[in-house]
This record gives sequence, C-alpha cells and structure tokens, in this order.
Amino acid sequence: MSRLRLTSSFASQFTRPLSVTRLPTPEPGLVDAPAENAEALRSLLASLKPPLSPSAVDDALEYLATSSTTAFAEDAQSRALRDALVNQVAVGLYSRSLDEYLHEATEIEAEADWWSNVERSQLNVLVFLIQTLPERLTRVFRTIVETTRAQHMPLQLSVFSPSSLLRLFPSTAFQPSALTRAFFPHLENEQTLSVVWSRPSSRTPRFLHSIWSALFLPLHLTREECRIKRRQLEHMRDRRAEQLGRLADLRTVASASQTFPSTRLTAILSELPVEPLDDLQHVQHISSMLIPNHIEAHGAELAQLRRPSRLSLMWPKLLLYPPLALLAVRSLYNSRASLTQMALDTKETIQGFIKNSLVDPIKEVLKTVRTGGEDGVIVRREGVMADLDSLERMALSLARDHLNYTTAQLDDLSKQIRVGDLTPVLQLYEEDIKRPVKSALTGTLLRSLFIQVQKAKVDIDQALSGIDKLLKSQELTFAFVGLAPALVIVGLASSYVSRVSRGLFDRGKFGRSKKRVVAWGAMRRIERLLVSPPPRVHGVKSSALSDHATGMLLISVTRLRAYAEANLPANSRLRDGFLEDVGDLEDPAMPREEKLRVVERMWRFWGPELGWSSVAAL
Repeated sequence: MSRLRLTSSFASQFTRPLSVTRLPTPEPGLVDAPAENAEALRSLLASLKPPLSPSAVDDALEYLATSSTTAFAEDAQSRALRDALVNQVAVGLYSRSLDEYLHEATEIEAEADWWSNVERSQLNVLVFLIQTLPERLTRVFRTIVETTRAQHMPLQLSVFSPSSLLRLFPSTAFQPSALTRAFFPHLENEQTLSVVWSRPSSRTPRFLHSIWSALFLPLHLTREECRIKRRQLEHMRDRRAEQLGRLADLRTVASASQTFPSTRLTAILSELPVEPLDDLQHVQHISSMLIPNHIEAHGAELAQLRRPSRLSLMWPKLLLYPPLALLAVRSLYNSRASLTQMALDTKETIQGFIKNSLVDPIKEVLKTVRTGGEDGVIVRREGVMADLDSLERMALSLARDHLNYTTAQLDDLSKQIRVGDLTPVLQLYEEDIKRPVKSALTGTLLRSLFIQVQKAKVDIDQALSGIDKLLKSQELTFAFVGLAPALVIVGLASSYVSRVSRGLFDRGKFGRSKKRVVAWGAMRRIERLLVSPPPRVHGVKSSALSDHATGMLLISVTRLRAYAEANLPANSRLRDGFLEDVGDLEDPAMPREEKLRVVERMWRFWGPELGWSSVAAL
C-alpha cells in the first residue's frame, strides 16, 4: 500500500479530540480473544494515540487489509478491538484528507497569486512573454510541420514566408488562425474574443495596424492568458475550499457520535451517493481509492495551470548575463587607468569631506562646549581696555595742565571717563572753538580734538565688543549650523546603504515584503469572510459560516501560520502571541463574533509591528 502525505500540524490539532479513545476492557462472560489477534490489535490501538502518526495509520490499514474478517468474528472482544481500530484509522484518514485538501488549496492559491502578479504589471507581462517565447515558437513550428504534412506539401523555407503562412493559416474576424492559437494556447477554448482578427479596414492605415498588432496585441493576449489561468485556478481553489469546509463541519458531527461517521467522509471525498457498506469497507475504499485517485487527478489538473518551470523563467538571465558580465569586465579592464584615478579622486574627496566638513567641525563644537568661547571673535578685551586707559590718561593730562584739577577732582574725572562722561573736556573744547585759530596755535583745541577722536575709537571698540559678545553667545549654534549639511549627507548615505544592504543580503526583520503582503492579504480575507452576511438555512439566518467560507477561512489561517513559522523569530513573544491568535481563528467552536475580536486584536497588535500598512500598496 502506497504511503500518503504526512498530516500537518493543523490537521493533527484539529482532529485531536476525535482520536482520544480508550481501549476496550474485557467483559465478564466473553470468550477470550486469540492471543495473537488481541495482542496485535491492542498494539496497533496503542500506537494510534494523538497526534496520530501516518506510519501507524498505514500499519493499521495493512493489518486490516491482510487479516481475514473471520479472525474477528470469533468473539465480541475481538470485534470491539477491531471496531476501535477502524474508528481510529478513520480519524487518521480524516486528518489526512484535511491535510491533503488544505495543502492543495494553498498550492493552488500560490499559483493563482503568481499569475495575478504577472497580470498586474505590463512589464511583468512583457517579461513573461519573453520567458515563454521558446516554448511558444516550438509549438508554432510543430503546427506548421503538421499542417504541411497534412496537406502533403514539401517542408521548405518558402513555407515560412508571411504570404505562405497566411494561405496556410487563414483567420476570420473573430476567430484566430491555428498558428495564433499555437502561439497562445488559451485561445483554443475561447468562444469570443475581445480583439478583432480581421485585416485592417480601409479607414485604418495598414502601417498603423501592423504596428499595433506587432506591439500591443501579443501583450494583450499574454495578459488574457494570465487572467484565464488565474480564474481557472481560483475556481479550482473554490471547489477545494467547499470540500474543505464540509470536511471541517464533519468534526462537529463526529464529536457528537460514539464512532466516526465514515460514510459521510466517503460521501464528501467522492461527491457521489454512497453505497451501504460497513466502516471497514469505507476505510479501505478511502485509503486505497478515493485519496490516491484524488491526488493523481489534482496533479493532472494543476499541471496545465502551473507557472512555467524555473529553467523557462531563468533562461533570459542565463543567456544575457554572461555576455553582459564579460562586456562589463572588458570595459572595466580597458578603463582601468581612468578608473584608478577616479577611485583615488573619490578617496581624496571622501577623506577631505570627512576631515574638513565632519571631523574638524565636530572638534570645534567640542572645544566650544569645553572652553565656553573665551577668545574674542572680532576684538579682544585687552585691546578695548588699552584704548580706554589711553583715553583716560589723555583727559587727565589735559585737566591737570589747563584746568588745574586737584587729586580729588582727577579721581572723580577718572570715574566719569570710565562711564563715558567727558564733560570737562567738552567744555574746554567749546571754549576753544570760539577762537579756533588762536586756540589751535596757542591753546588746547588740538588736544581736546584728539581726545574726542580717541573717545570715538573707544566707542567703536565697545560697540564691536557688544557684537562680539552676541556672536559668542551663539557660537555653538553657528558651529552646529556649519556641521548640519555634513550630518545630513552622512545620514542620507547611511540610510541608503542600509536599505540597499537589507534588500540584497537580508530578508527583512519579519520576512520579505512579498511574504508580509501574503499575510496582509490573508488577514483581510479572514475579516471579509467573518463580516460577510450569514447564510440562510430554511429561511432563517444562521450564525455559522457556509462551507465555502469555512474552507477559505482555513486556507487563509493556514497561510498566516506558515508565514509566522517561517518568518517570525523563534521563541519570541511576537511569534508565540501571533500563533495563539491563529489558533483561536482555527478553533471551530469559537463563535463568529469572538473571531472578529481576535482579528481586530491582530490588526491592532501585529499590524504596526509587521508593517502591514506599508506593504499594502505593493
């Protein structure tokens, strides 16, 4: 018997309450079962404990298939053991079916998302057309060869001329030719087309129509191909979700029953009326026919809708990158002298920027903070004091020689000069100016005039000293203003380098943006399903979700769990809390309103941390 897929963690946890079974105890008055049968059955039942091991389920299936039914008909104890074993195997197959349908649905949705991403961008459509060009040209060549052989024509180079191809593969207004259908296989099943295939009308210039056909028509048809495959995959996913919802609802029925309803499981998997069989026959039919046939049919159906192979997607890079790399290396080698000089200039520029615009200004800032700016900026304090002392000596000398001041008067005049009061000198100047010529020759006019010149110089020095104090008070501000452009440049460069390095060498703190987009889409779908109008059962609104909604909810929750297990830090509060909320959404017993509260909590707690608002626009 072929081994089937392993069960997922979700299926194991989902079916755990159904797999908790007590071994039957011997009843008085019953004939003891044969030792070999009883021991084998008890050993198999003991191995089928939650979480159910797939290998244990397969071993039980092999034992039930090889053992004859008469071996269990001798006594009631053997029949009880066999029934318990069949029930546990049915639970294991139920878990396996859940896992299989869930795996298929998530696989289908991943393929649909890939086609959606290609369809969303015109550039992606062009790249996809180039990537699949060899396969398309191969189909076209095969079609030409088959057509020429069917018409008993010799295969010559002239057959591949445009005129010969138009005669061999004519097209109508709304039906493309066989050659076009070979290039775009999705046109085989299209009844109507959104583009006109006829030749250009008299009102449309042939040249413009040819340009439109050569440039835009292939892109349009390629996008249509992506759209058709995406829709087929979504329809396929919806069917899986419908069956997955029915399988999930079966747990409620199984929880209320003493034995697992194998008949209903067979009906869900086969989607056909079920013949009246016993549980053992149903289990054997599910394990040997329904699940393997479904896996094979799924693979055949999905093979036509999968994305191209990795080699098909990579061949343009494999073809273009080596020559481009060779040209780049050759160009760099030929320009090694200029590149060396450029590197040296760049090095000197960076060193000069760091030293002159960053390091030296920082040293000046630190010096200003440490010393407080003791030195003058415009004038020095000693120079101002020297000019003031010179003015004082000149005024005192004039007062002593011509005004005959006493020592006390000279002391008072000295104090007046310190505060800028030169009234005695000015009075003497006023008297001398009345007789300017005589005073200039024999009097004190020139001395008083020179004293006023010295007073003007002192006033200018004091004004400059005030400006100097103002500048010193803002010296730290000026130092930071001079440093700010360099800091801005360094900050922008560091941010750019960090962003580039994170994009090239790091997958992000919580996964790449594409992974977070998947989680964001799953969260949005879960909330949309939970707020959707409830279905009506016999004209009455039901609080339960429909089968399709239940299946889609499980698919979305599984994608959230896969994202958390692969991208969130292990053993962190973030991951543990996220998985706890995912487990609440997986719980079929939790009402819809409670699940909506869980969704709100996840948006509130994990949305900002995982950056869902920033990746929503991708």
